[in-house]
Amino acid sequence: MAQTVMFYNLENLYDTIDDPVKDDDEFTPMGDKRWTREKYMLKLQNLSAVFGAVASSYGGFPSVAGVSEVENIGVMRDLAAQKRMAGAHYKAIHFESNDARGVDVGMFYRPDKYTPLGSEPVKLVLRSGREYIGRDILASWGYLDGEMFAFYVCHFLSRRAGVAASAGFRRAGAETVRDHAADLRKKFPGIKVVIMGDMNDSPSDDSLSKLLRAHKSIYNIPEGEYFNPCWLLEDEGRGTSLHNHRWVLYDNIIVSHNLIQSSAKGLNLCRIDRNHYCEIFRKNFMMSHGVPKCSYYGNSFENGYSDHLPVLIKLI
Repeated sequence: MAQTVMFYNLENLYDTIDDPVKDDDEFTPMGDKRWTREKYMLKLQNLSAVFGAVASSYGGFPSVAGVSEVENIGVMRDLAAQKRMAGAHYKAIHFESNDARGVDVGMFYRPDKYTPLGSEPVKLVLRSGREYIGRDILASWGYLDGEMFAFYVCHFLSRRAGVAASAGFRRAGAETVRDHAADLRKKFPGIKVVIMGDMNDSPSDDSLSKLLRAHKSIYNIPEGEYFNPCWLLEDEGRGTSLHNHRWVLYDNIIVSHNLIQSSAKGLNLCRIDRNHYCEIFRKNFMMSHGVPKCSYYGNSFENGYSDHLPVLIKLI
Protein backbone atom coordinates (compact mmCIF):
# COMPACT_ATOMS: atom_id res chain seq x y z
CA MET A 1 0.00 0.00 0.00
CA ALA A 2 1.30 3.46 -0.90
CA GLN A 3 2.64 5.68 1.86
CA THR A 4 2.76 9.46 1.51
CA VAL A 5 5.32 11.63 3.31
CA MET A 6 4.86 15.40 3.47
CA PHE A 7 6.71 18.43 4.77
CA TYR A 8 4.94 21.73 5.45
CA ASN A 9 6.19 24.99 6.96
CA LEU A 10 3.12 26.15 8.90
CA GLU A 11 4.17 29.82 9.15
CA ASN A 12 4.15 30.91 12.78
CA LEU A 13 1.69 28.50 14.36
CA TYR A 14 1.59 30.09 17.82
CA ASP A 15 -0.95 29.79 20.57
CA THR A 16 -2.20 33.03 22.11
CA ILE A 17 -0.48 32.66 25.48
CA ASP A 18 2.52 34.82 26.31
CA ASP A 19 5.48 32.59 27.17
CA PRO A 20 7.94 34.62 29.30
CA VAL A 21 10.98 32.72 27.99
CA LYS A 22 10.09 33.13 24.30
CA ASP A 23 10.01 36.16 22.04
CA ASP A 24 6.37 35.51 21.17
CA ASP A 25 4.86 38.83 22.27
CA GLU A 26 3.62 39.79 18.81
CA PHE A 27 1.51 36.60 18.71
CA THR A 28 -0.60 37.48 21.74
CA PRO A 29 -3.92 39.34 21.94
CA MET A 30 -2.12 42.53 23.01
CA GLY A 31 0.81 42.12 20.61
CA ASP A 32 1.42 43.84 17.29
CA LYS A 33 -0.53 41.19 15.40
CA ARG A 34 -3.47 41.16 17.81
CA TRP A 35 -3.32 37.38 17.77
CA THR A 36 -6.65 36.32 19.27
CA ARG A 37 -8.29 32.99 19.94
CA GLU A 38 -10.59 33.59 16.96
CA LYS A 39 -7.66 34.12 14.59
CA TYR A 40 -5.85 31.09 16.02
CA MET A 41 -8.87 28.88 15.36
CA LEU A 42 -9.16 30.21 11.80
CA LYS A 43 -5.49 29.40 11.24
CA LEU A 44 -6.03 25.83 12.49
CA GLN A 45 -9.08 25.38 10.28
CA ASN A 46 -7.19 26.67 7.25
CA LEU A 47 -4.18 24.41 7.79
CA SER A 48 -6.44 21.42 8.34
CA ALA A 49 -8.08 22.19 4.98
CA VAL A 50 -4.69 21.71 3.31
CA PHE A 51 -4.21 18.34 5.02
CA GLY A 52 -7.73 17.39 3.97
CA ALA A 53 -7.01 18.34 0.36
CA VAL A 54 -3.87 16.20 0.42
CA ALA A 55 -5.90 13.28 1.75
CA SER A 56 -8.44 13.72 -1.05
CA SER A 57 -5.72 13.87 -3.70
CA TYR A 58 -3.68 10.93 -2.43
CA GLY A 59 -6.35 8.59 -1.13
CA GLY A 60 -5.49 9.21 2.50
CA PHE A 61 -3.61 11.42 4.90
CA PRO A 62 0.20 11.35 4.84
CA SER A 63 1.60 8.55 6.97
CA VAL A 64 4.26 10.96 8.22
CA ALA A 65 4.20 14.75 8.00
CA GLY A 66 7.08 16.93 9.12
CA VAL A 67 6.23 20.51 10.05
CA SER A 68 8.13 23.62 11.02
CA GLU A 69 7.33 26.90 12.79
CA VAL A 70 5.23 25.31 15.56
CA GLU A 71 5.44 26.84 19.02
CA ASN A 72 4.80 23.75 21.13
CA ILE A 73 3.18 20.32 21.31
CA GLY A 74 -0.12 21.98 22.22
CA VAL A 75 -0.58 23.71 18.86
CA MET A 76 0.22 20.45 17.07
CA ARG A 77 -2.41 18.60 19.08
CA ASP A 78 -4.92 21.38 18.42
CA LEU A 79 -4.27 21.06 14.69
CA ALA A 80 -4.55 17.26 14.75
CA ALA A 81 -7.90 17.57 16.54
CA GLN A 82 -9.47 19.66 13.77
CA LYS A 83 -12.49 18.08 12.12
CA ARG A 84 -10.85 17.86 8.70
CA MET A 85 -7.85 16.01 10.16
CA ALA A 86 -9.48 13.88 12.83
CA GLY A 87 -9.68 10.87 10.52
CA ALA A 88 -5.89 10.59 10.47
CA HIS A 89 -5.74 10.05 14.26
CA TYR A 90 -2.39 11.80 14.18
CA LYS A 91 0.08 11.57 17.04
CA ALA A 92 2.59 14.39 17.41
CA ILE A 93 6.30 14.46 18.24
CA HIS A 94 7.87 17.72 19.36
CA PHE A 95 10.85 18.86 21.43
CA GLU A 96 11.38 22.35 22.80
CA SER A 97 14.51 24.00 21.42
CA ASN A 98 16.37 27.19 22.26
CA ASP A 99 15.02 29.12 19.29
CA ALA A 100 14.67 32.74 20.41
CA ARG A 101 11.24 33.11 18.80
CA GLY A 102 10.09 29.82 20.24
CA VAL A 103 9.27 28.06 16.97
CA ASP A 104 10.43 24.51 16.42
CA VAL A 105 10.01 21.55 14.12
CA GLY A 106 7.62 18.69 14.76
CA MET A 107 6.31 15.52 13.22
CA PHE A 108 2.83 14.06 12.83
CA TYR A 109 2.45 10.35 12.26
CA ARG A 110 -0.42 7.95 11.76
CA PRO A 111 -0.09 5.21 14.38
CA ASP A 112 -1.69 2.71 12.00
CA LYS A 113 1.19 3.32 9.56
CA TYR A 114 4.25 4.27 11.60
CA THR A 115 5.43 2.85 14.93
CA PRO A 116 8.26 4.91 16.43
CA LEU A 117 10.95 3.12 18.39
CA GLY A 118 12.78 6.28 19.39
CA SER A 119 12.82 10.03 18.84
CA GLU A 120 15.18 12.77 19.94
CA PRO A 121 16.22 16.37 19.31
CA VAL A 122 19.58 16.65 17.55
CA LYS A 123 21.76 19.69 18.25
CA LEU A 124 23.60 21.22 15.31
CA VAL A 125 27.35 20.86 15.76
CA LEU A 126 29.44 23.57 14.14
CA ARG A 127 32.82 22.85 12.59
CA SER A 128 34.42 24.53 15.60
CA GLY A 129 32.98 21.70 17.66
CA ARG A 130 30.52 23.81 19.64
CA GLU A 131 26.78 23.29 19.59
CA TYR A 132 24.53 25.80 17.86
CA ILE A 133 22.10 27.40 20.28
CA GLY A 134 18.90 27.56 18.28
CA ARG A 135 16.49 25.28 16.46
CA ASP A 136 17.17 21.57 16.82
CA ILE A 137 16.67 18.83 14.25
CA LEU A 138 14.03 16.23 15.07
CA ALA A 139 15.02 12.60 14.53
CA SER A 140 12.60 9.68 14.77
CA TRP A 141 13.14 6.05 13.86
CA GLY A 142 10.80 3.09 13.80
CA TYR A 143 8.69 0.90 11.56
CA LEU A 144 6.80 2.25 8.55
CA ASP A 145 4.71 -0.50 7.02
CA GLY A 146 6.94 -3.03 8.74
CA GLU A 147 10.26 -1.57 7.52
CA MET A 148 12.84 0.33 9.53
CA PHE A 149 12.86 4.03 8.69
CA ALA A 150 14.48 7.14 10.07
CA PHE A 151 12.83 10.52 9.61
CA TYR A 152 14.59 13.85 10.10
CA VAL A 153 12.73 17.15 10.24
CA CYS A 154 14.84 20.29 9.81
CA HIS A 155 14.49 24.05 9.74
CA PHE A 156 17.93 25.48 9.04
CA LEU A 157 18.91 29.07 9.75
CA SER A 158 17.32 31.63 7.43
CA ARG A 159 19.19 34.00 5.14
CA ARG A 160 17.93 37.08 6.95
CA ALA A 161 21.43 37.96 8.20
CA GLY A 162 22.84 37.51 4.68
CA VAL A 163 23.65 34.42 2.62
CA ALA A 164 27.37 34.33 3.44
CA ALA A 165 26.94 35.16 7.12
CA SER A 166 24.41 32.37 7.65
CA ALA A 167 25.71 29.70 5.25
CA GLY A 168 27.93 28.04 7.85
CA PHE A 169 24.93 27.23 10.01
CA ARG A 170 23.13 25.55 7.12
CA ARG A 171 26.29 23.61 6.30
CA ALA A 172 26.44 22.51 9.94
CA GLY A 173 22.83 21.39 9.75
CA ALA A 174 23.46 19.25 6.68
CA GLU A 175 26.60 17.70 8.19
CA THR A 176 24.84 17.02 11.48
CA VAL A 177 21.97 15.17 9.78
CA ARG A 178 24.39 13.26 7.58
CA ASP A 179 26.49 12.11 10.54
CA HIS A 180 23.52 11.23 12.75
CA ALA A 181 22.00 9.14 9.97
CA ALA A 182 25.34 7.38 9.42
CA ASP A 183 25.36 6.41 13.10
CA LEU A 184 21.80 5.08 12.83
CA ARG A 185 22.77 2.99 9.81
CA LYS A 186 25.46 1.33 11.91
CA LYS A 187 22.93 0.53 14.61
CA PHE A 188 20.19 -0.53 12.20
CA PRO A 189 21.77 -1.88 8.99
CA GLY A 190 19.50 -1.35 5.99
CA ILE A 191 17.46 1.41 7.62
CA LYS A 192 15.85 3.74 5.09
CA VAL A 193 16.23 7.48 5.64
CA VAL A 194 13.98 10.44 4.77
CA ILE A 195 15.29 13.95 5.44
CA MET A 196 12.82 16.81 5.08
CA GLY A 197 12.51 20.41 6.04
CA ASP A 198 12.81 24.08 5.29
CA MET A 199 16.51 24.06 4.55
CA ASN A 200 16.70 27.75 3.55
CA ASP A 201 18.90 26.40 0.77
CA SER A 202 17.95 25.02 -2.63
CA PRO A 203 18.75 21.49 -3.87
CA SER A 204 21.74 22.79 -5.87
CA ASP A 205 23.33 24.65 -2.93
CA ASP A 206 26.45 23.15 -1.39
CA SER A 207 24.86 22.28 1.96
CA LEU A 208 22.52 19.77 0.30
CA SER A 209 24.30 18.78 -2.90
CA LYS A 210 27.87 18.45 -1.59
CA LEU A 211 27.77 18.08 2.19
CA LEU A 212 24.60 16.03 2.57
CA ARG A 213 25.49 14.35 -0.74
CA ALA A 214 21.98 14.57 -2.13
CA HIS A 215 22.27 13.81 -5.84
CA LYS A 216 20.40 15.27 -8.80
CA SER A 217 20.06 12.01 -10.71
CA ILE A 218 18.35 8.92 -9.39
CA TYR A 219 20.98 6.67 -10.97
CA ASN A 220 24.22 5.29 -9.51
CA ILE A 221 23.95 6.77 -6.04
CA PRO A 222 26.57 5.26 -3.70
CA GLU A 223 25.51 3.47 -0.54
CA GLY A 224 24.94 5.89 2.30
CA GLU A 225 24.23 8.87 0.03
CA TYR A 226 20.99 10.49 -1.04
CA PHE A 227 18.68 11.49 -3.89
CA ASN A 228 16.90 14.85 -3.87
CA PRO A 229 13.76 14.55 -6.02
CA CYS A 230 13.11 18.29 -5.58
CA TRP A 231 16.10 19.18 -7.76
CA LEU A 232 14.18 18.74 -11.02
CA LEU A 233 11.49 21.09 -9.71
CA GLU A 234 14.18 23.69 -9.05
CA ASP A 235 15.50 23.23 -12.60
CA GLU A 236 12.00 23.93 -13.86
CA GLY A 237 11.92 27.23 -11.96
CA ARG A 238 9.31 26.05 -9.48
CA GLY A 239 9.30 26.87 -5.79
CA THR A 240 7.47 26.57 -2.49
CA SER A 241 7.87 30.15 -1.27
CA LEU A 242 9.05 33.57 -2.38
CA HIS A 243 12.35 35.14 -1.37
CA ASN A 244 13.15 38.63 -2.63
CA HIS A 245 10.09 38.39 -4.88
CA ARG A 246 11.16 35.23 -6.69
CA TRP A 247 10.22 31.59 -6.27
CA VAL A 248 12.69 29.49 -4.30
CA LEU A 249 12.68 25.82 -3.39
CA TYR A 250 13.93 25.77 0.19
CA ASP A 251 11.48 23.05 1.27
CA ASN A 252 12.97 19.68 0.41
CA ILE A 253 12.37 15.97 0.92
CA ILE A 254 15.49 13.86 0.42
CA VAL A 255 15.73 10.04 0.47
CA SER A 256 18.53 7.55 1.02
CA HIS A 257 19.95 5.44 -1.79
CA ASN A 258 18.15 2.27 -0.63
CA LEU A 259 14.74 3.90 -1.21
CA ILE A 260 15.37 4.10 -4.95
CA GLN A 261 16.68 0.61 -5.55
CA SER A 262 13.79 -1.33 -7.07
CA SER A 263 13.13 -4.57 -5.26
CA ALA A 264 10.48 -7.26 -5.22
CA LYS A 265 9.41 -6.23 -1.74
CA GLY A 266 9.71 -3.23 0.51
CA LEU A 267 8.88 0.44 0.09
CA ASN A 268 10.57 2.43 -2.67
CA LEU A 269 10.23 5.97 -3.96
CA CYS A 270 7.81 6.06 -6.87
CA ARG A 271 6.87 8.65 -9.45
CA ILE A 272 4.22 11.25 -8.66
CA ASP A 273 3.67 11.73 -12.38
CA ARG A 274 5.54 10.86 -15.57
CA ASN A 275 8.52 13.09 -14.80
CA HIS A 276 8.58 13.78 -11.06
CA TYR A 277 9.26 11.93 -7.84
CA CYS A 278 8.18 14.90 -5.71
CA GLU A 279 5.19 17.22 -5.79
CA ILE A 280 4.76 20.79 -4.65
CA PHE A 281 1.18 20.62 -3.40
CA ARG A 282 -0.66 23.64 -4.72
CA LYS A 283 -4.41 24.22 -4.90
CA ASN A 284 -6.21 27.40 -5.92
CA PHE A 285 -7.67 27.96 -2.46
CA MET A 286 -4.14 28.10 -1.00
CA MET A 287 -3.10 30.93 -3.31
CA SER A 288 -3.71 34.67 -3.57
CA HIS A 289 -2.66 36.57 -6.70
CA GLY A 290 -0.41 33.68 -7.71
CA VAL A 291 1.51 33.37 -4.43
CA PRO A 292 0.83 31.39 -1.24
CA LYS A 293 -1.92 33.00 0.80
CA CYS A 294 -0.22 33.67 4.13
CA SER A 295 -1.72 34.32 7.55
CA TYR A 296 -0.31 37.82 7.81
CA TYR A 297 0.97 40.49 5.50
CA GLY A 298 2.98 42.57 7.93
CA ASN A 299 0.56 43.04 10.82
CA SER A 300 -2.52 42.71 8.64
CA PHE A 301 -4.40 39.45 9.17
CA GLU A 302 -5.06 37.82 5.79
CA ASN A 303 -6.82 34.68 7.07
CA GLY A 304 -4.55 32.54 4.93
CA TYR A 305 -2.70 29.27 5.23
CA SER A 306 1.06 29.61 5.08
CA ASP A 307 3.69 31.54 3.16
CA HIS A 308 5.06 28.15 2.06
CA LEU A 309 3.58 25.32 0.00
CA PRO A 310 3.97 21.70 1.12
CA VAL A 311 6.11 19.12 -0.63
CA LEU A 312 5.24 15.42 -0.87
CA ILE A 313 6.70 12.10 -1.95
CA LYS A 314 5.07 8.72 -2.38
CA LEU A 315 6.48 5.34 -1.39
CA ILE A 316 5.09 2.09 -2.71
